[in-house]
Amino acid sequence: MTKIYDLKAAFSHFHAGMQADGYSVTLRDPTSASGFNISKRAGLPDVITPGDVIDILLRFGFSALAQGWSPIARPRSASRTIFQLDDLQPGAIESMIEHGWRPCYTQQTSPGKCQAALAVDHVDDVIRLEVRRRLIAIFRADPGATGAYRLPGFQNAKPKYRADDGSYPRVTPLSWSGETCLKTALLVEQVMAEIAEKAAVSVRHVDLDPDDIATLDDLAAAWQRLEHHAYRAYGPLWKSEHDWLMAVMLRYFGAVEDEVREALTYLSPRHSFRSKNEGGFERAAAITADRAFGDAGDEALESLVNFRWLWERDFHDEKGAA
Repeated sequence: MTKIYDLKAAFSHFHAGMQADGYSVTLRDPTSASGFNISKRAGLPDVITPGDVIDILLRFGFSALAQGWSPIARPRSASRTIFQLDDLQPGAIESMIEHGWRPCYTQQTSPGKCQAALAVDHVDDVIRLEVRRRLIAIFRADPGATGAYRLPGFQNAKPKYRADDGSYPRVTPLSWSGETCLKTALLVEQVMAEIAEKAAVSVRHVDLDPDDIATLDDLAAAWQRLEHHAYRAYGPLWKSEHDWLMAVMLRYFGAVEDEVREALTYLSPRHSFRSKNEGGFERAAAITADRAFGDAGDEALESLVNFRWLWERDFHDEKGAA
C-alpha cells in the first residue's frame, strides 16, 4: 500500500479540485457490486470533513483496502454543483480545454481512461439533470456515471487491469484547478431559459382562474389541465423537470408556496416513490417549491408574463366563440 503521506498528498489534489464541503465515502469490492459506507461502518456522520477522509479510511477500512477494495468518494457541497464526465477516451480532456471547457479536476482512473469534473455555482436538480445529459452527449462520456470518484493514490484493482507482476494501476491526479467553468455556466443558463420558455408556451391556452385554486382538490384539477397543455407543448418531461414546470405554472396562476409544496408532494408523477423514501421525497418537494418562489422562479415568471397577453387573447376568443 502507498505510504500514508502519499495518499494524503493525492487526496489534497482531489480536494483542491472539488472544493467540496465534505465527502461521502464507500469501499467497493472490485470483483462484485458489493460494498459498504465507511461512515456507517464507523458510526460517524455520512459526510466526512476533507481533513479526515484518509485517516477514517485507513482506520476503519484497512482490511478491505488490503484486499484491493476501492475507496469511492462523492463530493458534497451546498455552494457548487459538479458534473462528472467518466470514461473519457485519450485526448478528450485536451480537446475539452482547447474548446473552452475548464475542468476543476481531472484524473486517470485506469490505462487509457480518464475522469473530468466541471464545476458551476449550485444549481437545482431539475437543471442539473438536463445539463448533465447534454454534457454526456457532448463529450461521449459514460451515461451511467453517478457522480462518484475513485480516490487518487489508491489502486484500481479490477481483475482486467492486473499486470503480469500482480500489481494494479493507481488512480492518478492530472490537474486540480478548482475553478468554475464559464462555458458550463452558460449551458446552465441556456437550459434554464429553455425550460422557462417551454413553460410559457404550455400555458397559453389554459382556461384557469387563479381564484379557483383554494384546496388540494382544486390544485389536482388545475394540475391535470396544466399537464395536458405541457405535454402537448413539448412531449413527455423528465420527472424532476416536470415538477419544476408545474411549480412555476401553479405560482403563475396564483398558488402560494405552501400550496405548491403540497401539490408537488401529492400530485407529482414521482409520488409513487414516497413509500420508499418519504422524507427525501417531501424534502425534494419543499426545495422545488422554495426555488419556484425564489430568484429562479422570478426569472421563469418573467417569461410567463410575456406570454400572458397571448393566453388572455386566446381565452377570450374561445369564450366568445362559445
